Amino acid sequence: MAGAQSVRPHSQEGEQTSDFQSRPLHDGRLWVHVHSSKRYKSSTLDLFLPTVLQPHRATGLALISRLLERGTQSYPSLQQLNRHTDLLYGARYFAATQRHGAFQTLRLHFSALDDRYLPRSEALLRKGARLLSDALHRPHAPTGVFDPDWVEQEKTGLLNTLAASLADRSNRAQRRCLQIMCASEPYRLSADGEAVEIKAFDEHTLTALLRDHLEQGVGHLYVCGDIDVDRACKLGEQFPPRSDVARKLCVGTEHTDRPARQVVEFGEASQGRLIVGHRSGIHLAHGDYPALLLLNLILGGDIYGRLYRRVREQEGLCYHIASYVEPMAGFLFVEAGIEAIHLQRVLNHIVDELHTLASQGPTSEELDNARRISLHRLEGAADHRDALIHFDLLRRLAAAPVDRLRLVEEVRQVRVESVRDVARHIVRDTAYLLAPGLTESAGGGV
Repeated sequence: MAGAQSVRPHSQEGEQTSDFQSRPLHDGRLWVHVHSSKRYKSSTLDLFLPTVLQPHRATGLALISRLLERGTQSYPSLQQLNRHTDLLYGARYFAATQRHGAFQTLRLHFSALDDRYLPRSEALLRKGARLLSDALHRPHAPTGVFDPDWVEQEKTGLLNTLAASLADRSNRAQRRCLQIMCASEPYRLSADGEAVEIKAFDEHTLTALLRDHLEQGVGHLYVCGDIDVDRACKLGEQFPPRSDVARKLCVGTEHTDRPARQVVEFGEASQGRLIVGHRSGIHLAHGDYPALLLLNLILGGDIYGRLYRRVREQEGLCYHIASYVEPMAGFLFVEAGIEAIHLQRVLNHIVDELHTLASQGPTSEELDNARRISLHRLEGAADHRDALIHFDLLRRLAAAPVDRLRLVEEVRQVRVESVRDVARHIVRDTAYLLAPGLTESAGGGV
């Protein structure tokens, strides 16, 4: 497998990036990342426990996250848990599973008003850390396992969530394209799991799965607010390790010379949803990643991109068209709302624009415009804690040495030739169209 990525402990002395000061706890089993700032009126805790996306396991973790939201041993009902957070000046708590490339993370979040704005110190972050620790290590399990009634209720709830997600035809098309494109890779899996796997779980299997998940790779605790690293590390001490050795989490992407595939499936849709997946081999840890970011903006990552101007404005072949990058795997996707009869013409235009970028490169004006947009987004992330956390976690899961401000400087240095060279590495893998129709097929070549 090419492009292997891993989660591994860093040096024990800690590190500092442009956005976070970080220190390891428990021999590197847990890293505490601190964004110290007084610009926010609230403080937040975000605990991420990653693992590689796996069939069956992904569905189980999605169910577990729903159960962790309902109560703990100290607050054994949703009503009691809500009353507790209300007493913490309206604090917010949730648990969820999220996808980061080929990784699934179990995330626990707590946010509360900063103590500076309270009549007296309430140590809300310390109480929040206790709540997250209790939810994870001491969930409501009246007989040593999850409450079976809760399990059945959340199985129904997850089925409804998955059905609602697939009712969105754009989401459905994106998922199906990945399933076809990455048939033997974890990227094909969803952090919400699969409906057909839900019935296989009960309170015993879910309790065992949570215990096993706590023994997975390195955990990451992000602390944002008016707090220093020493205080944040004391919060991290409330999350004890469950095993002595961290498991390495390794993921790669396929290198294949197979011909590009075109698949059409039919379903209830007002218009066709086209997803075209490309492989570049250039992920977040790759030196050419900044050039890939700019190429995406030039191609279709912005309303002034080539595809929008050509396919939407000049040819009138689509309702919308855009491109985006999956940074963990180096995938480049083009998404469009089209009539099925225009499929081949739209695909030809995508090929033409990529070929032109690979042979001639962008114009200086296009590159400058893309650079300006990219820098605005990267620099603007400083005002949004979720964006900072998301980028930092991605780079750690990708084992990428670049931090946000270093990426800013690298974007400034990208030249026309760099974008042209990156375009030469982009290869179409799968073109998937969800077309309006009375029945849905398992897929077929076009």
